[in-house]
Amino acid sequence: MLDRICGETGGAVFEVSKKETVDSIFTKIGEELRSEYRLGFTPDEAAAKYGYHQIDLSLSKPDDNKKLRVQTRDGYYANDSN
Repeated sequence: MLDRICGETGGAVFEVSKKETVDSIFTKIGEELRSEYRLGFTPDEAAAKYGYHQIDLSLSKPDDNKKLRVQTRDGYYANDSN
């Protein structure tokens, strides 16, 4: 259940174990935060209609030498602002 919620919201699940300590998890989270970019957009009036809007974001030319990934939620709900 937690995996599903995190996947839908663009998050991640970390489980503490003998192999994965709290310290190593904090290190991974810190590395992610230091290499994070945020994108924003404002849809035009026709695309800003009330309801659910799916997000499709991907890398166009991933560099094989770097482990790049896109982490986003599946979509968002817009409400009528008029």
